[in-house]
Amino acid sequence: MSVGCFVEKDHPPAEAELRAALGGQFALWEQLRQFILDTYQMPGEMSFGGKKYGWNLWYRKSGKSLVSLYPQQEHLVAQVVLGNAQVEQALQLELGENVGRLLRETPQLHDGRWLFIPVRTAQDAADVQQLLLVKKRPPRR
Repeated sequence: MSVGCFVEKDHPPAEAELRAALGGQFALWEQLRQFILDTYQMPGEMSFGGKKYGWNLWYRKSGKSLVSLYPQQEHLVAQVVLGNAQVEQALQLELGENVGRLLRETPQLHDGRWLFIPVRTAQDAADVQQLLLVKKRPPRR
């Protein structure tokens, strides 16, 4: 099974398709998009990650990735990669049960801890926002 639900390379999902797939969780998708835009002034770009990952909304700047959002059926998956120092900071946060457990149980690799966070609740979305603030400090305005 792929991380995202849109796996046809020649067919990036339209907003109506995203809305239909995400269903009641489309609001969480929009909340994260708006948070990233407001906090980092960073527009996302649709990117195809192959059959294993599918289409995602990828946020990056100057070649550095912030997060990828993968639409799924009735939820989304946020991919956040944290380095060693960032993991230590993130472990000090008061995260919800789902994201906290995922953070603690995901193995640390040489290039970071690759978190694939299922976002199904407002708490999950808030936790992703906290992790992003640990990963990258917002620019000064």
